[in-house]
Amino acid sequence: MTAEQRRNLWAFHDYVRKTLDPTYILAYMAPWLGEDQMQYIQAQKDSKGPMEAASLFLEFLLNLKEEGWFRGFLDALFQAGYSGLYEAIETWDFQKIEKLEEHRSLLRRLQPEFKDRIIPTDILSDMSECLISQECEEIKQICSNKGMMAGAEKMVECLIRSDKENWPKILKLALEKEENTFSQLWCVGEGQKDVEDDRIEASSIQIFFREDPDCLNLSQNSCPPSDMTHTNLNSPLKPRNYQLELALPAKKGKNTIICAPTGCGKTFVSLLICEHHLKQFPEGQKGKVAFFANQVPVYLQQKSVFSMYFERLGYKVAGISGATAESVPVQQTIENNDIIILTPQILVNSLKQGSILSVSVFTLMIFDECHNTSKHHPYNMIMFSYLDQKLGGPSDPLPQVVGLTASVGVGDATTVEEAMLYICRLCAALDASVIATVRENVEELEEVVYKPQKFFRKVESRTTDKFKFIISQLIKETECLAKNVSEQLGHLFEIQNREIGTQKYEQWIVGVHKECMVFQMADKEEESRICKALFLYTSHLRRYNDALIISEHAQMKDALNYLKDFFNNVRSAGFDEIEQDLTRRFEEKVPELESISLDPSNENPKLKDLYLILQEEYHVNPETKTILFVKTRALVDALKNWIEENSALNFLKPGILTGRGRTGEVTGMTLPAQKCVLDAFRANSNNNILIVTSVADEGIDIAQCNLIILYEYVGNVIKMIQTRGRGRARGSKCFLLTSNADVIEKEQMNMYKEKMMNESISRLQAWDVAQFEKTVHRIQIDEKFSRDSQQKPKPAPVKENKKLLCGKCKGLACYTAEVRVIEDCHYTVVGNAFKERFVIKPHPKPKTYGSFVKKAKIFCARPDCNHDWGIHVKYNAFEIPVIKIQSFVVEDVATRAQTWFSRWKDFNYEWTQFAPAEMSI
Repeated sequence: MTAEQRRNLWAFHDYVRKTLDPTYILAYMAPWLGEDQMQYIQAQKDSKGPMEAASLFLEFLLNLKEEGWFRGFLDALFQAGYSGLYEAIETWDFQKIEKLEEHRSLLRRLQPEFKDRIIPTDILSDMSECLISQECEEIKQICSNKGMMAGAEKMVECLIRSDKENWPKILKLALEKEENTFSQLWCVGEGQKDVEDDRIEASSIQIFFREDPDCLNLSQNSCPPSDMTHTNLNSPLKPRNYQLELALPAKKGKNTIICAPTGCGKTFVSLLICEHHLKQFPEGQKGKVAFFANQVPVYLQQKSVFSMYFERLGYKVAGISGATAESVPVQQTIENNDIIILTPQILVNSLKQGSILSVSVFTLMIFDECHNTSKHHPYNMIMFSYLDQKLGGPSDPLPQVVGLTASVGVGDATTVEEAMLYICRLCAALDASVIATVRENVEELEEVVYKPQKFFRKVESRTTDKFKFIISQLIKETECLAKNVSEQLGHLFEIQNREIGTQKYEQWIVGVHKECMVFQMADKEEESRICKALFLYTSHLRRYNDALIISEHAQMKDALNYLKDFFNNVRSAGFDEIEQDLTRRFEEKVPELESISLDPSNENPKLKDLYLILQEEYHVNPETKTILFVKTRALVDALKNWIEENSALNFLKPGILTGRGRTGEVTGMTLPAQKCVLDAFRANSNNNILIVTSVADEGIDIAQCNLIILYEYVGNVIKMIQTRGRGRARGSKCFLLTSNADVIEKEQMNMYKEKMMNESISRLQAWDVAQFEKTVHRIQIDEKFSRDSQQKPKPAPVKENKKLLCGKCKGLACYTAEVRVIEDCHYTVVGNAFKERFVIKPHPKPKTYGSFVKKAKIFCARPDCNHDWGIHVKYNAFEIPVIKIQSFVVEDVATRAQTWFSRWKDFNYEWTQFAPAEMSI
């Protein structure tokens, strides 16, 4: 086996762990593995399952010194029936197996339904080509000895590990052949293309998912969410009285902000307004509506709802997103359709580029979640164009403006007067003359939308925390080591009162890290040594801080496992002297940390209280549906583990819903996976708790949900109202569980601000119309004057050649003159010099994204550095690197001044476009 093959097998070991049951190939590996090793692997499977057995198996393999074992391993896979895994390792291309992850995840969540509905022997013959022959025999045996439910459970376990790329479709066909109702839950569509967060200059966007938006009350006959996909929008729907009340000012042609609770049907109100607007035009004239949705999933859903509703009336509906804008000009789509659903940045870009001359191309603009119209949000950029035109620009007629929100918010206001001014500013930003709320039909609204009862649970923290004490000592040691690296930078570590295990500590680490990256010395070798050392120390400090946060809110063992995974990754990379020293210090403490984390007396008091809440609520109502909000993805996983390991709670069968962020340690969820999770949560009576991050704040509307738990989770008043709105069943409850009195105080302040907001709206609604419009107009003039006075001409792009230095070791990577831009946002480097400065390693998640096939990762070639620079892709016919600017420091060639940028667009340089002809030189 070559060194490269050994490295590749380690790089892709996670795929092997998730797919291979090593006990099925042990007989073929006898020439290389001893009898005791094979017994150990079998015992590991019996006690901890096939994944842990696979880990042990790989550990034994990678330590083998004998010749020929790698070929023997491949032959064993082929002989045992692991054709998919065999092909993936033979070519080092795991894309087919990666594509199965979405279906594996869905099957895990649908396991209770599978066990209830599937008779394995009915479909086993059809599924045999997707399973190892030994697995088929085991399933038959279990069905015979233990019953069909146990056999179904075994079949799920085997399918989740299957390496056959067609097993999801074969399962679908087998279910349909048997006319099994489980086929209705089994999603096998292609899904949507996705890309890892460290891809080509990925932006950090939170993904919001909502089921058919606010459609739960489209008609007088409310129906559960699971039925909404079958709602017939081709037949007239009878609006509720409060919906007509909300729509009335806008139907009269007034610019309106509609403020009404989540779940009351604001989308249907917007349909009513749209229909009335389009029908009012005389023959020969046509209206044109723009509906803006902040997030792509919302855009897709609203496009579907508007299409179904308006195509029956003969109107043309189209959508514009980043993907479609590349293939069809925005201007053409707007010209050829009556209603255009789009994400706001599309219009901002078109106005900036001049392809759309003004917002006058529309006659009505509707802004979903309009409370975002502030600062530099795309909504505000669109309205700046509108207001510039209104206050002295072209005389073309302006479109009517309608905003939709559950809460207008009050900002930092502490009095009703300040809150009124804040709301007036929002009205000024949207040029709204009316705030529409339900005033005449309150009783009808309250029959539809139930406000959960709010409870606060203050929990005591651990009285003693030995785990935190040990990690704190490691942090202090690491800080001390970092301080001693450089006299000039040592002062950064002398700040007092940094509270570890907090977000503030992480922010401090990030600040230190940035200062280290642009630190300069006359002696460049010494500069490189210092910067690389401090990079390593701050990276380890961040991980320790993350572990303390996990330990604070979940189980200590989850925090310890998080650190173990980190140090395993460190060991498999560069592993220089500093990393070896830090790893040694940590490993010396591991036995003690393990002992502490397994001690029942160290159980987290917050988890005890969470346990009591869940026990009580499900005892009173076994049909309870719960959404549990937490702050981080790591906590989502930790609490899911805790529930599943707790014998008194594992009946809950928790599902998880997260978005996609920048961190590479935790894999985010694709949009199809999110949808499948929600479908399972709605449809499956056994799947009755969903653990979510902020991805669910503005999205999920589940009428049956009657328990909301905010686990150390609090935001502003807008977030409070939106989060509370996730539970709308009768008798709903909302618990805030925290050990921090400040968190409770903040939520109580939010409740006070909500009352203040409602009172402020009532007072503004009582104002004379002329007085209100005069106030709004004055704010608009003042804001425009401030905006105009602050506007500065954008500086000309820099042309002078600059260096890109590795952000870790400060070694030269390339010059800006060698950088080329692809498709406006991806950056590559041409020339042979750059190729010598990076190394390529297999990517753990190879994927296709648009014109790019992501194949590998690239790292600084210095053996003592190994800093992540980006990815290696196939772009059309070219194999090229794609770099991320945050991995580098920019140095001025003349002055040697250094700057760090987090985004390419902040680097105002005159870039050269990528030219294929240049690659053939």
